[in-house]
Amino acid sequence: MTAHPRIDAEKAQEAAQWGACCRALQAALDAAEGLPAGRRAIGEALCAALDTVGAGAPRYEMFGDLREEADWWADTATPLEIEIYAVAALKRIRKATFATRARKRLFMAMWEEFTPQDRSAFLSKVNGQEG
Repeated sequence: MTAHPRIDAEKAQEAAQWGACCRALQAALDAAEGLPAGRRAIGEALCAALDTVGAGAPRYEMFGDLREEADWWADTATPLEIEIYAVAALKRIRKATFATRARKRLFMAMWEEFTPQDRSAFLSKVNGQEG
């Protein structure tokens, strides 16, 4: 008699549910194509859904690699979560003893994400050239 692997009912159900979600999403996208503002409506609905299914709070393990865990969290967090935690952290930095070099690393990380146009507009504002 040939040995067969056991069927994992939980994994099978999860796969079926995932397939159903994908089919429903594809049906919604197809339906939206026929509406005047369908793509925009789908985009807004997806953003609203992402706000409800985020990564949760960043993990912290006392003896773990904090930077690695932060990278993992940032990869799984929604844009809204990233914004909220980043803003809260920046407000906290103002009140904390925070090394100048650390502040510079934060600023450079944000600066590198700006487009050349954003950088130019920022420098104009800082230099008082914007009206």
